[in-house]
Amino acid sequence: MTTPKPVYHSELQCSVLGISYDFSTRQGVLSMAETNACDMRGCIALFTRIDPAVKSIQTFAGEIEDTSYRLVGKEWKANLPANR
Repeated sequence: MTTPKPVYHSELQCSVLGISYDFSTRQGVLSMAETNACDMRGCIALFTRIDPAVKSIQTFAGEIEDTSYRLVGKEWKANLPANR
């Protein structure tokens, strides 16, 4: 199996390897190229279009856990991993 080639996504403002979404838990995952960071608003907007009831999103820069976003009430909160 070949390693996926990242593609720049203008809304996310980063190079994307892939996305996944679990409809049962309402959790999304964004996989980016190493050293990338996404635009928070763009990321939330993308997953909200996939499922307006999305509850959380986890991002990864390469193999490294990056920012997570969680809906608290009506407001999205961003959290960096503990090891950063």
